[in-house]
Amino acid sequence: MGDAIRILHVDDDPDFADVTAEFLQRGDDRFTIETALGGADGLARLTPAVDCIISDYEMPGMDGLEFLEAVREDHPDLPFILFTGKGSEEVASEALTLGATDYLQKATGTDQYELLANRVSRAVAQFRAERELERKNVLLEKTQDLADVGAWEYDPRADAAYFTDQVYEIYGVDTDYKPDPEQDIERFYHPDDRETVRDAVAGALEDGEPYDIEVRIIAADGTEKWVRTRADPQFENGTCKRVRGTIRDITERKEREQNIAQTKEWYQTLLDGAPDAVFVADADSGEIRETNQAATRLLGRSREEIVGLDQTALHPPEKAGEYADVFSEHVGADGGRDETLGEQVELAVVDTDGEQIPVEINAQTVEIDGEEYNQGYFRDISARKERERELRRQNDRLDEFVTVVSHDLRNPLRTLSASLDLIETDDEESLERCHDTVARMERLIDNLVNLARHGETDSEPAPVRLPDLARASARTTGVSADALSVTTDATIVAEESRLRHLFENLFANAISHGGQDVSITVGRLDDGFYVADDGSGIPVAERDRVFRVGYSTSGEGTGFGLNIVKQVAEAHGWSIRATASAEGGARFEITGVEFTAD
Repeated sequence: MGDAIRILHVDDDPDFADVTAEFLQRGDDRFTIETALGGADGLARLTPAVDCIISDYEMPGMDGLEFLEAVREDHPDLPFILFTGKGSEEVASEALTLGATDYLQKATGTDQYELLANRVSRAVAQFRAERELERKNVLLEKTQDLADVGAWEYDPRADAAYFTDQVYEIYGVDTDYKPDPEQDIERFYHPDDRETVRDAVAGALEDGEPYDIEVRIIAADGTEKWVRTRADPQFENGTCKRVRGTIRDITERKEREQNIAQTKEWYQTLLDGAPDAVFVADADSGEIRETNQAATRLLGRSREEIVGLDQTALHPPEKAGEYADVFSEHVGADGGRDETLGEQVELAVVDTDGEQIPVEINAQTVEIDGEEYNQGYFRDISARKERERELRRQNDRLDEFVTVVSHDLRNPLRTLSASLDLIETDDEESLERCHDTVARMERLIDNLVNLARHGETDSEPAPVRLPDLARASARTTGVSADALSVTTDATIVAEESRLRHLFENLFANAISHGGQDVSITVGRLDDGFYVADDGSGIPVAERDRVFRVGYSTSGEGTGFGLNIVKQVAEAHGWSIRATASAEGGARFEITGVEFTAD
């Protein structure tokens, strides 16, 4: 087969090597696997026909890293995958530093062989593409009609050198300049690169070693450039007859590479600086290609452990199908972010200890260089979920408390009230006081229940006419029509039941402190409304305290009314403050109110 892939698998465990070969060949019929039982055996079996090496790390005699170093001496670009049971970031880092193409940790199960096969296929495809590209580049670079490529020749016997016009142009000198290899190195090449050039030239002249190096020059006008210079020495009877080579200005390419490197560094910095975990996976294979530090903290795994996993491995195995349906429905084919996943369906990831962590996910599909990737932002919402659970528990306890209080207190009060009606006594004043006390306790219970449940309503904000609701609230509170003055006909957006509580408690507060003859005014402000009376007023020092639970200066008061008023206002997003009315009484100003068109 034209696309056959020959793999050299080096592992001192023959049984594991056989199992690996069996799974790899099942996964891809292009694979042909040859096994070597150690590093020395691997070097002996290494031929130009090998397309990829898979090597264990811990082997007697020569370990995987030593074997890698030996391979790289003669095969600097051959795909080499370290496939080892010893999981260590230090080993992975050293392997990649020594030139390993990839690093994969052995694991139980068959998924590791599928992942290994994918890594081999991708590495070989890239190697072959680069090798084909290199062949094409060699042919192109030998074509002297390319404006930025020059050719040169040096005859060491005659100590004579020749430049094409392009070489003079690269160096920035006139064509009457006389080339001199040693002086040219000193004159044109960057001080930090001169030894590299001298060593390469010496190896060509003395040992016949061709070279291909990328170094910096400083042209005659002071311009710094990157060049790629190549040489092919030709020997006769053990003596160098000539050295022919090319030189190309690669400054633009180097700048592009530097820009790409800076962009990658910038992108990785952005990823690592993100507060949420980020995962980038191949849209076709599902393999995770990139992640960030927040992801390592979320999962309790290193970046090396995460990259290469299938994206489904992040989630509980039993929910893989359900999650796939969620992503398919909400992550549109156009790549848009339709919704925040996790608001409609409970989603979770699994950390290294197997614990499920609730997450909220923003996901999209993006296209880069013709390839599609799934990009997901995962936010840990454990704290939020715990707060929601605690709030539900508190609400449940509050409901239970309100029910108990309402039931256990009202029944004795009803019994007491009925019993008072049966009592015959000449002390009418004491009897009236008993009835008043019962009525006050009823109000206290009503206010307790109202305080606990004032936020529970089935109504939605809607237009409410202030004069109509104010007058209706006055009637239920016992404020006479003559005592109430409404100076506005404004309509506001509010929840009517809550707003009624606000008016009733403000009116009751005015009567409590000003008596039944108190006068009350409801009027409009620029961004709200006010309720004022002509009663005794509120001392300046007390105006911030009146909204606290239990605060009351009246023997008839319960200390809940104004706190309920404040909570109703805040539930609407309004602000409230206590001040003095024009008549010296109390004035309550409610602001931040939304008005409808008159």
